Amino acid sequence: MTLSHDILLDSDAFDTASRDMKDLKTRTESLKTKLEDMYKELTTALDTPAGKQVEITAKKVLIKPIDDLLLVIEHVSSTLTEIIGTGYYKDVFVKYEELNSSIKF
Repeated sequence: MTLSHDILLDSDAFDTASRDMKDLKTRTESLKTKLEDMYKELTTALDTPAGKQVEITAKKVLIKPIDDLLLVIEHVSSTLTEIIGTGYYKDVFVKYEELNSSIKF
């Protein structure tokens, strides 16, 4: 009995995903900057206590989730970079083949 299953790795797909994540990070940072600028201009126009409340609320409601999204994007991007740079998956499949060879009977 042996374990058998073809698993194909597409290095081009990893490269594409890595580029796409970097592009997504850039676009998300740009969106964050635009929103921050927009709300800064709004609160400047509303130079009142209500204007300050709009600024505080905007940071909690709009900016914080974007910061959280940036953390996730950065994590996925760095993981892809590590996978591509170290051959992580290749090593997993080498170990799989070694295990498969050792349990043949």
